[in-house]
Amino acid sequence: MKGALKMKHKFLVLGVMLSCLLCFTGCGKQEQQTAQNSVDESRYIPKYYDEDHLKQLADDIEDDFFEAFYKKGVTPENFEEKAYLSLVYGYYFSDEKYETFRKGYESWYKAIDQIGYGSKDTLADDINVESISYEMNNKGQLVLTGRLHGTKHYADMVIYLDNKFTPTPELQVADVVSIMNYETTDIGVTADKTIGEKLENAGLNTLMGMGMAFSILITISLIICLFPLIQKLGTKKNDKKTIAEKAIDNTVGQIAEKEDLSSDAELVAVIAAAIAAYEGSGSTDGFRVRSIRKVNSNWKKF
Repeated sequence: MKGALKMKHKFLVLGVMLSCLLCFTGCGKQEQQTAQNSVDESRYIPKYYDEDHLKQLADDIEDDFFEAFYKKGVTPENFEEKAYLSLVYGYYFSDEKYETFRKGYESWYKAIDQIGYGSKDTLADDINVESISYEMNNKGQLVLTGRLHGTKHYADMVIYLDNKFTPTPELQVADVVSIMNYETTDIGVTADKTIGEKLENAGLNTLMGMGMAFSILITISLIICLFPLIQKLGTKKNDKKTIAEKAIDNTVGQIAEKEDLSSDAELVAVIAAAIAAYEGSGSTDGFRVRSIRKVNSNWKKF
């Protein structure tokens, strides 16, 4: 009985803990949903940063700018040549805002093939902003995400907005809000991928990484295998040099010994011949001692 009561007590405690976790999870989701699609009204004008105006802003950036640039043959390489004057002098963009749109268009340009479209003529119908969401990030900046829909994939166009709102004559006269009123600080487009495409990319990256690793290992192995051969070549060169030096030393020594022996033999023979001549002996081994007379050379002076 006591064992059964202990088990029931454990199950009861476990159930209470799970219930608390579920409650905390639900509260967290509710807080997250409340924070989404809202702005900091103390820093952003609620009238111009509501869902309708932000949806219009996303449409303007995607349709009136990026798609219009693409149809005119604008590329990331010739963007400054073909778009700088129209943005800076036509829309009164600052250099910082121009740079933001240049980078944003480059990101959109690289993702457009993955998003998918039929042709330039059907581009406006093939790619559009289906929905938006916005929230404040941890830096207190408004982040607007436009959900793009194409013929192949969905994509997220993320737009960072500062709280600087510039009034224009159109706004003051007709209360018309345009892209010139908003201060964008960053724009990026990322296309979604299916699980199969993600696995394919992951597999390719893995194969490339393994290939590079094996190539490096093979190269290192070859270098290590060449070490004995390099050492043998060095030893052979040293041996050849040593042999040559020994041969030279032996040759020089032999020559020196022969010269010393020959000079000693001649000296011995000369002495023997002199002794034999003095004693009147006939054996002089081929050497004869003759008297040397001084020749009178005075006649050469005349």
